[in-house]
Amino acid sequence: MLYRLLRILGFILGVHCGTSYGQSVPNPADTSAVMNLLRKGEAVETSQPVTALSNYQKAHSLSQKINFTKGYFESMRLLAYQLNNLGRHDEARKIALAAVQKANQDTSKRHKALSYFAVANTALFMGRYQEAIPNYQKAVLYMRQIGNLKNVAVVNQNLGFIFRKQKMYQKALEYYGKALALDSTWTTDKADRRSVASDYFSIGVVYSDLEKPLQALAYYQKAKQWIDPKTDLDFMINLYNNIGFEHGLAQRYDSALYYRREALRVSRLLGNDRHELHMLMTLAETYTQMRQYARAKKLLDESYALARKTNASLTEFQNIYHQYALVTDGLGNSDATVQWLDKYIIATDSLNNQETKSLLQDYEVKLKQAEARQQLAQKQRSIDQLQEQQQRQRLWLVIAVLIALGMVGALAFAYLYIRQRQLTADQALLAAGRERELAVVQSELQGQQKERLRISKEMHDDLGASLTAIGLLSEVVKTRMGAATTPEVEKISSISADMVTAMNEIIWSLNTKNDSLNGLMAYTRSYASEFIDNTALTLRTEVADLPREIPMGGVDRRNVFLTVKEALNNVVKHAQATQVTLRMQPAATQLTIEVCDNGRGFTPSEKTGLRNGLGNMQNRMAESGGNCEILPSPGGTCVKITYPYPPVTSQKIRHNS
Repeated sequence: MLYRLLRILGFILGVHCGTSYGQSVPNPADTSAVMNLLRKGEAVETSQPVTALSNYQKAHSLSQKINFTKGYFESMRLLAYQLNNLGRHDEARKIALAAVQKANQDTSKRHKALSYFAVANTALFMGRYQEAIPNYQKAVLYMRQIGNLKNVAVVNQNLGFIFRKQKMYQKALEYYGKALALDSTWTTDKADRRSVASDYFSIGVVYSDLEKPLQALAYYQKAKQWIDPKTDLDFMINLYNNIGFEHGLAQRYDSALYYRREALRVSRLLGNDRHELHMLMTLAETYTQMRQYARAKKLLDESYALARKTNASLTEFQNIYHQYALVTDGLGNSDATVQWLDKYIIATDSLNNQETKSLLQDYEVKLKQAEARQQLAQKQRSIDQLQEQQQRQRLWLVIAVLIALGMVGALAFAYLYIRQRQLTADQALLAAGRERELAVVQSELQGQQKERLRISKEMHDDLGASLTAIGLLSEVVKTRMGAATTPEVEKISSISADMVTAMNEIIWSLNTKNDSLNGLMAYTRSYASEFIDNTALTLRTEVADLPREIPMGGVDRRNVFLTVKEALNNVVKHAQATQVTLRMQPAATQLTIEVCDNGRGFTPSEKTGLRNGLGNMQNRMAESGGNCEILPSPGGTCVKITYPYPPVTSQKIRHNS
């Protein structure tokens, strides 16, 4: 039952864990080979478990070889599950623990969730419940952080199973209920329905343990409604077997035989020898309860042959021997009964010896650890005694040294006190001089700022109003003249509009309120939007803001802005483009602006440089300590502008597109 239950839960985890990888790999063909091996393994995981295991092992080895993180953790998940399903728990645990170490060196919370889940599942298979519970809790922590509540439901399922095995039935029902509450919110695909069915099935098993057959059968029937009998064959086997078990307890043998025969039929359709062996034995047990020993013996013969063919575990042989003893006794064959009882006793002794050997090994390890701790404690006591003697000797030496140092210290203190008084006086005089200089500088800066504000205000109020009036009057003249408008009037209107734009740029550069990097980026983005709107081009902006203001002088702001403006003008006039992209990306020590188009492109030359004002652009940026580069290509042209500024801590930069 444990293998089938965790098979369902492992399947759900694999379906619902979202993928988000940024791992670059040297050879895409190798990564495709890894994923193909995993898909092949999953396709035959139930019908050909050994073949699936081989594919998972190859994928896991290849992922490590090429450092393919995604393939490593996916193959680890499937490989650990398959090893557990085949009873090779020590190998599964080793692989899962290695994955935990690798995941803790990674930033992916999904990798950590998968790794801790694999360790917990392996501990659950091995019956180490106290090891499984904290690892499940760690897995849930990372699952919640990535918003994967479906996987939280899977962990609740497994925790419910642990508490059921410990006969803490109310806790088991509590966790199964939590899993059902989560799984019931998602019913969009087959995997979701299977999860809900698994929750109902698990609750039914708890009620069966509590010897409440009516409640158990009710939940089994609910589980049956949520699965597909054509595809969920492994689930149907467990479901039919458990329903048959409940009917057998109630001595409704016809119903018990029906459901267990159905379970045997489905197991043969599935092609899983372990299922078929188990179903044959349960059918034989039912016939034994009905005292139909001949039919029971025939089924036992089939199960015994299948167990020998598949190298079944000693526990399964022990159960077969026990059933044989009951059947032959019922048939009156005493000699055969004695032989089967002997085999049963030998198998039981062997199992007990294995358990005893394991306990002895654990005891020897603990005994050696205790002896080592005792030896360490004795050594530590000897060391402590020696240290106490040395400390007493050092104490007297320290007292003598302290007396000598005290005398020297008193003399040094007197000297330093006098010296400090003198230094304090000198520093006070120096600080007073610096404060006066700072006051003068601040006064000059305030005067400059006031003058800049006054000039910008007067330009806005006087020149701006005049230029606006000229523009309006020229538009009135054009309206009155109609078709007879002269070129001179058109030129006056155009020149006045250009002058208004230029004056606004000058006012913006003079206004001290705009002396910041964010102010430059906001104004540039606004200008570009308005400028491109009057053309046939489309504009795409990619701008990131700084979380704090960085001061930037008016001259530098104007130089950077005019450079961007010239680049936009060149796109409109010469590029023959349909789209222009404006990127402004502040880094720790510089601002990078790119104006890129998808036009015809060009190769810079002396002639093109003069025509497009490229020289002016480079001169402006050089004046502000920056740089302007032209990056031509057949698919368009990109102007890259860089402006350095005082460094900003990288953690404070927020990138947004």
